[in-house]
Amino acid sequence: MKHRRIVRLVLLAALCAPLAAFAQTWPSKTITIVSPYPAGGITDLLCRIVGEEYAKVLGQLVVVENRAGASGAIAHAYVQKAAPDGHTLIMGGSAPTAITPALNRSLTYGPKDFEPIGYVAELPIVLSVHPSMPGSTASDFLAWVKANPGKLNCGHHGTGASNQFACLNLARMTGTPIADIGYKGAPQVNTDLLANRVQIYFGTLPTQVPFARQGQLKIVGIASPERAPTGPDIPTLAEQGLKGLDFTSWNALYAPAGTPKPVIQRLSQELLKILGNPDIRKRIENTGSVVRPGSPEALGKLTQDEFDNYRKMGAESGIRIE
Repeated sequence: MKHRRIVRLVLLAALCAPLAAFAQTWPSKTITIVSPYPAGGITDLLCRIVGEEYAKVLGQLVVVENRAGASGAIAHAYVQKAAPDGHTLIMGGSAPTAITPALNRSLTYGPKDFEPIGYVAELPIVLSVHPSMPGSTASDFLAWVKANPGKLNCGHHGTGASNQFACLNLARMTGTPIADIGYKGAPQVNTDLLANRVQIYFGTLPTQVPFARQGQLKIVGIASPERAPTGPDIPTLAEQGLKGLDFTSWNALYAPAGTPKPVIQRLSQELLKILGNPDIRKRIENTGSVVRPGSPEALGKLTQDEFDNYRKMGAESGIRIE
């Protein structure tokens, strides 16, 4: 038995030696962080903030490459096929990493094709409505919805978007017909929300707050389990008694599946240090996001849970992304 234990330890050491040696020489060239969205957006900004800090501690140039299109599928398919050597990463998130593959079964990738590195930030979602709604609380909102069956429209970002499911869930919860209307993005939805062509919209906190301050719309509450540090005065829907509408938009860092564990651990450890820096946290919060650092294991569970949840909701609703 003792002899077998020694043999196993020798074999384990032999298997681990190449990984340890690789980790010591990594990174050996430029690191690329791929963004699934165009330059200038919040995901792109997060890539650049994290990339700048990684470059300082890893001693290699870090560049951001924007591969937008197909709801994030183009970028993810590219990184899925990249060499798993720690030199190609992707700033994924709820929509492109979990929701898109869950609703589009023709895609070749899923959560298991990526090694989670760490959660970066969350963009809080708020339930915003046209100011003609009486009152401002969740109970006022529910009474308004139930008093106007078939008269209210809920705007969203297109087929398969998380805020489309929020619209559908709202209609199901209240037992009231609510039309869900798809748009290209927040600017188009808000144009019609302010014009009262759409009355309900689950939009991001930074896009909705300026309009709310001007009295052009009302924010009922945050559709997240916790209040946002960037909007601490806005109560959550859950704390107001409106449960079942927890929707968040988050960004997180991943590498191709098979990337050596020591590399993932180093990237994760450095990411935690970056997000723990008060100056970096402030830069991220200036985008309207909330810093939510966490372990690779927690991110892996979150990604898979989100994927499974949206696959189930897609099957129940018949919603597909083609």
